[in-house]
Amino acid sequence: MAAATGERAPAFTSEELEKLVDGVLPQYALLYGPPDQQVSAYQKIDIWRAIAKDVRTLGVHNRRGTHCRKRWEDIRRGSRKTAEALLGMASQRRRGATCQLTPLMSRILAVAYPDLDGRMRTSQQTQGAEYRHILLS
Repeated sequence: MAAATGERAPAFTSEELEKLVDGVLPQYALLYGPPDQQVSAYQKIDIWRAIAKDVRTLGVHNRRGTHCRKRWEDIRRGSRKTAEALLGMASQRRRGATCQLTPLMSRILAVAYPDLDGRMRTSQQTQGAEYRHILLS
């Protein structure tokens, strides 16, 4: 955690990111779903605190709910941008190009952006040998 002197908090480790994603995905509808499925702002804060508590069990850094929420939003945004870039490359049919999503990004896309995930899988199936997407699972 950042000191009072204005130092930045350390980057999330891969284990912390896995734990964060494992905590958010089951709660995704409550946090970001349609309005009829979402919970109140206070309940969302409690959910983020519980997720942060799970991340802290790794004993790496003392993460707060706010840090976890901001990091999740960064990961989610980055996953979407990567998927859109890969789809753009697929539409150009570049020969010999191989596109990769990390297993973590694939899991996030499946829950947070099912429309993009479906288009990625469809693109992967229709491109054949000329162009292929590798979705690591």
